[in-house]
Amino acid sequence: MEVIEKKTDTNLSTERSSYHRAVKIWLIVGLVMVVGQIVIGGITRLTESGLSITEWKPLSGAMPPLNAADWQTEYEKYAASPQFEKVFADISMEDFKFIYFWEWFHRQWARIMGLVFIVGFLVFWRKGWLRGRLMRRLGITVLLAALAASFGWIMVASGLHDRPWVNAYKLTIHLSLGIVLFSYLLWTTLKVLYPIRQGYPQNGVEKWLKALNVVVILQLILGGIMSGARTAIVYPEWPLMAGEFLPSVITDSSMWNVDNFVDYEGSRFLPALIQFLHRTTAYILIIIVLVYFFKAFSRLKSAMLVKTNALLVTLLITQASIGVATVMASIGQVPVGLGVAHQFGAIVLVGVLVFLNYLFHPGELLVTVDKSVEKP
Repeated sequence: MEVIEKKTDTNLSTERSSYHRAVKIWLIVGLVMVVGQIVIGGITRLTESGLSITEWKPLSGAMPPLNAADWQTEYEKYAASPQFEKVFADISMEDFKFIYFWEWFHRQWARIMGLVFIVGFLVFWRKGWLRGRLMRRLGITVLLAALAASFGWIMVASGLHDRPWVNAYKLTIHLSLGIVLFSYLLWTTLKVLYPIRQGYPQNGVEKWLKALNVVVILQLILGGIMSGARTAIVYPEWPLMAGEFLPSVITDSSMWNVDNFVDYEGSRFLPALIQFLHRTTAYILIIIVLVYFFKAFSRLKSAMLVKTNALLVTLLITQASIGVATVMASIGQVPVGLGVAHQFGAIVLVGVLVFLNYLFHPGELLVTVDKSVEKP
């Protein structure tokens, strides 16, 4: 395969976006806030705080309890939930205030995000700084954010009846929507900050990047289910699971029934299956990334690609190490610090992968650009 040399990357990004600097800062702030929302959501889940607020009040819910009577009212509402009855029946008011804070903060952060977006959008639209294609992409961003928020309540509601935790599958959908929102907003921001008219030549590397995309998506879904079903607590060890590489409960044909997928808390089947798949997919992911890295290094001579690919490999190895540490430390409860670090690492990894895809397939420019050269 012929090696494609690129002495510089200037032919990929030789044009400066005509969008106002304030718009660029606004988009970056939005990205940071989305990442913050996902991380806060992880803390909320790991501290068992997600079910502490039993009602969804998008507007009036912004005001927290302000006096002892208000706190008692919220406590009594929580006392009627399955989680209180089955898990936290002896929770004190001070401990309740702690878990209430994280769920309130998670929702409040979402409200602030919405406010930042709406105010910025109205100001920039009024000044004429937002134009056609970007307007459409921002509209899709709003729809994704609304969908993620709505499914957040659907997820919470699933834990207010019968089971004391949110449904793992609904949590996975909520998390997946958050990652889709982040990825779409990041792509939009890249098109504003770093407009590219032509992507890198693929030269046989593209198929490995496509495989990487598919496996990462699968791994994120498995990670969401693993988190929601609390599978790390069932098998807190590595590299084996209860002394086996492939747990025997998975190979038992009688365990493959609908009940074990729906009522997954009742047996070790789903925790074993999801954790085994999550681990195996991680091994496959590492192999694919290494193959992609060496092929890209040998076939595409680009300083930017080398640095980005090196960052991808470093992040993946770090992420896998944190994942192993999290599992091994999950004795009775998933450690909050490691669990949040693992979730944050996944978001950063997705961000780097989105950037790589953008370098290869930037798509159409959002706006006309000026002719001054801006080297990356």
